[in-house]
Amino acid sequence: MTATNHALTGAIIGLVIGEPILAIPLAFASHFICDALPHFGSQDPNDGRIKTKGFRNYLIVDAMLCFILVAILFVAQPNNWLLAAVCAFLAASPDFGWINRFIKARSGKDWKPSLFSKFAINIQWFQRPIGAVVEAAWFVAAIIIIVPFLR
Repeated sequence: MTATNHALTGAIIGLVIGEPILAIPLAFASHFICDALPHFGSQDPNDGRIKTKGFRNYLIVDAMLCFILVAILFVAQPNNWLLAAVCAFLAASPDFGWINRFIKARSGKDWKPSLFSKFAINIQWFQRPIGAVVEAAWFVAAIIIIVPFLR
């Protein structure tokens, strides 16, 4: 899943649950649940796309959308907005574990997956281009859920 979809999921958890003791671990766990769903990507661990300028730009846009989500929460300040922002960050945070792979690929060095990376790879059993349909549907559904909280 995109970081944006992870962040939206975490924000929804924070907004709906409102109790940090429940929302925080659920937001973090939601990352792995979402990654178990079919989503956009490649099954190839040596996927050459990671080295491209297009992939780098995709990461920048994805990060910007996450920051925009938090900014919207900050400006609108619905009930539990701060918890929603924390949960958005926690839901997306496991993807920070991939930064080492990105840096090594960009510098032409070999990447050795960590135990965490192996765990994450095994969860993501269906990463293919057609998974973009699931990603888009998830994004639209999340926006539909969040908008009423912002009023």
